[in-house]
Amino acid sequence: MGNDKLDAEIQRQILRSLREFYPIKVDEIVLITAVQKSVKEASIELITKCIGILKEKAWIEESVVKAPFGKTETVRLKITSTGIEYLQSLEEKEIKVEAIPAKEIESRLVETYDRIKSDMEEMKQGLETSQKTLELEMTEMRKRIADHDQVIRTYFVRVIETFGVFVGIFAVVVVIIGDISSTLVGAGPELVAIIMIGVPVTVVLAILAMLWGIKRLVLTAPK
Repeated sequence: MGNDKLDAEIQRQILRSLREFYPIKVDEIVLITAVQKSVKEASIELITKCIGILKEKAWIEESVVKAPFGKTETVRLKITSTGIEYLQSLEEKEIKVEAIPAKEIESRLVETYDRIKSDMEEMKQGLETSQKTLELEMTEMRKRIADHDQVIRTYFVRVIETFGVFVGIFAVVVVIIGDISSTLVGAGPELVAIIMIGVPVTVVLAILAMLWGIKRLVLTAPK
């Protein structure tokens, strides 16, 4: 069979196969299988080339269906009204129109069904994967929230402990000041000068100790 004649036969068979399922779109792989069964000499490359020619003539149209998850793409084809008119004009010139057996149509429908079922299974797996990812992210978020709660509790305990230290320091300063009043009675000038200098120094040191405690015990993040 010559190349031109073979191409024409393949194109005619492509249009016939698509018309049988019109207006349903047919997966490209199912269409190629159907054409190969009808035209034994047709290879996948020739069929693909003829499909491109028919698309350029606007006798068939193509759509690409992408899976919601993953990168799988499915090419589906459908004959146009112009393609149907062209096929009818060819059949009117033929003496005998070849009839497609019912078993062949049934086989093509089964192939299309299997393809759709496979796409649905892949979609289901994608949904399950997304659900597991979401559950892992939620678990990680709960863990982070628990860690933050623990940090807050640690800071709260440190504040209470620091407050207790400050109260103790303040009590010591008060006791020292109380003792000063009894010491100054009958004291000499030198002792009074020492006490007058020592008390402010003691208070300053106490304040510095309190500030250092705040920085060390409260403001410093726990390891």
